[in-house]
Amino acid sequence: MPSSSFTTLALASALTYLYTYSSQASLSITNAVLLTCSIFLLLYLIWSLFLRPVYFSPLRNLPGPARKSWKHFFKIYNPNEVLEFVDTVPNNGIIRYLDILNSEMISITDPKLVAEMLGPRADHLNKRPKIKVIMESILGNGLVVAEGKDHKYQRKHLLPAFNHKVIKNLYPTFWSKATEMTSLMTEQIQSSSPKDLSMVVDFDDWAGRVSLDIIGLAGFGSAFHALSSPETDLNTAYRAAFLPNKNSRMFFILSLLTHPTLVYMLPIEHSKRLREGVNAVTRWIRGFIAKRQHDKPEKTEGSTFVHQDIISAAMEGGAFGVENLVDQSKTLLGAGHETSATAVTWGIYLLSQPRYAHIQNRLRQEVREYLPSPSSGIEVTEDMLEKLPYLDAVSKEILRVYAPVPLLGRIVHSPMEIGGVTFPKGTVLLVHMWAINKSKKLWGEDAHEFNPDRWLKDKVNGGATENGFLSFGAGTRSCIGRGFAIAENKALLAQLIGSFDIKPPHGETEDLDISWGITARIVGGLHMKTSVLEGW
Repeated sequence: MPSSSFTTLALASALTYLYTYSSQASLSITNAVLLTCSIFLLLYLIWSLFLRPVYFSPLRNLPGPARKSWKHFFKIYNPNEVLEFVDTVPNNGIIRYLDILNSEMISITDPKLVAEMLGPRADHLNKRPKIKVIMESILGNGLVVAEGKDHKYQRKHLLPAFNHKVIKNLYPTFWSKATEMTSLMTEQIQSSSPKDLSMVVDFDDWAGRVSLDIIGLAGFGSAFHALSSPETDLNTAYRAAFLPNKNSRMFFILSLLTHPTLVYMLPIEHSKRLREGVNAVTRWIRGFIAKRQHDKPEKTEGSTFVHQDIISAAMEGGAFGVENLVDQSKTLLGAGHETSATAVTWGIYLLSQPRYAHIQNRLRQEVREYLPSPSSGIEVTEDMLEKLPYLDAVSKEILRVYAPVPLLGRIVHSPMEIGGVTFPKGTVLLVHMWAINKSKKLWGEDAHEFNPDRWLKDKVNGGATENGFLSFGAGTRSCIGRGFAIAENKALLAQLIGSFDIKPPHGETEDLDISWGITARIVGGLHMKTSVLEGW
């Protein structure tokens, strides 16, 4: 906004002149500059915080929720609260909010407009600068963080590593790791409660550990041993680098209010722990890449290399240098593992609720009828797991109700039009996946309910309008690992529900404290009474 700043400065200078002229005051150059700067700051604040958003913004006439108090600011970042706005504020797919400093936020609520925003109009958008710095400090400039031509190049050359053939070959890995997890959980329960074979288990912890082991094998062809030995140096470093804790929320807020790089380098415990974790994980990745490059057999004419892990497949293509391979590896570890673990945790939360006990029982019946017991040692393949329609429906419904990534934010870097509205440079656009996935306008009156049957009636869209299911994004930025995530989720849910009866320890789950970051995590874990079930 250089023109408005220049105008404000000119006005401040004029007011300074009028003051000195009318009062016949004699000001030194220093005092005149200070007075001009003070007037400039005051005028700029009045313009930015009040006049422009209320009276002069070209977007001021867009519909939006009533702003009743300062608490409204926190609601616009909470997808559960935004869901109320989406359902109650009359709109044509675009809602305008004002945050605590009256900065404009635009929520795109129509899936067709979201598809347009993230598809044909994607080149007009970037990540918000501070959010990008936060993500890049942890994930590197990999597929999730990269933008523009860089992103297109990376996605093109990573797609072969996520094709159907690769994912199909990973089903036995998903199942074997699920088997190891349920076996260790059963042993823990049997040793702690040999009489009733029941104890309270933190499913968030187990989901994180099994997902890390799976990403180790599927992504790197390496055994991380997070299930059997969670305190290894690599696993400890990983948790420090990628898993949120009680201080993560304050770290995030400070980063937005100041500058992420400054907060990242502060000599405080959380920043120190984060830096050490990221550095340790990066060292391991560099060692892994160097070893793979050293061990790679000489390629002869007409030959191909066949590796089962994703990073090796990316290396074989020859499209990435070492530094970008490091970034892709950090992205795979951070984004790939975190979203998978979060999806499992939310799945167990839903299935454990007393009002959905019939869904848990129905799913268990299907799993036990069509899949071999983990103790049988029989390898479960894609063909076997994909023949369970109710498991497929439950998995999709979990991802609908609690999308692992609840919110997507972009900033307009060149003027663009969506839905007949022109957004000027600097406009912040938000896509609340949680809200759209549960909008009654799109999903019907039972949109807020966990109802897997909707996917049995309509396997593709679940009864919603086209593009109403946004858990994996849309357009050119849609999740490249969608097939991987769904297959892993099915394998883990099948084993957990097939092996255990799961319910809240006190009958009903208390209100959850949710950490809103890149993913939506349950603060303090998910502790559920878990009973071993015989007969499978």
